[in-house]
Amino acid sequence: MSKRNPLEAYGEWIATVANDWPQEALHSAYRELIDTVAVILPGSVTPVAKIVLEQVSQWGQGNVSGVGTTKKLALPWAALLNATAGHALDFDDNYDPPKAHISTVLWPTILAVAEQERKTPAECLDAYLVANQIQGRIGQGLNPHHRKRGWHSTATTGSLGAAAATARLLKLDAHQCAMALSLATSTAGGFMSQFGTMAKPLHAGNAAKGGIQS
Repeated sequence: MSKRNPLEAYGEWIATVANDWPQEALHSAYRELIDTVAVILPGSVTPVAKIVLEQVSQWGQGNVSGVGTTKKLALPWAALLNATAGHALDFDDNYDPPKAHISTVLWPTILAVAEQERKTPAECLDAYLVANQIQGRIGQGLNPHHRKRGWHSTATTGSLGAAAATARLLKLDAHQCAMALSLATSTAGGFMSQFGTMAKPLHAGNAAKGGIQS
């Protein structure tokens, strides 16, 4: 039997891994949700979040909540806005294997998809943990060379993490999960040379949006 490539292996794992996480893992995921909400709220009044909101508000309404507005936004735009706000102050968590701020990408992605698709809290925690493992494993394979070459891993591996979380929530099959990850590589981008500008938090927003689109 021929060996599967990593894309196929990751896709199958996303689709089939059991939702029977240890309580410690679920508690950690819940804490990261609280932390992410806590940084999104003050981040929503920063200049970059206000600019993003002004733009996405012109691109059509949907049924997903965005910070700083009572209007419902289309799914990818809500994720873009909320993830950008979460990274605006740079107080969000950092995860070593991918060397990325993963929660500010994953939780806005998950909450946006869950609101539109009416997913349960248990499904959201499960999606976070699945994406956490996938993004961590990808990051282990890429770093430290990826970061040393100037890539912002929150933006790059973040797109794949967001795709994994979305695929899990939507209950895609193994092939569909693999294709979502593959497409997410085409939405991944962001350089550390943009640190110190409003582009940095936008990297998180683009990763969330790209993962959902993929």
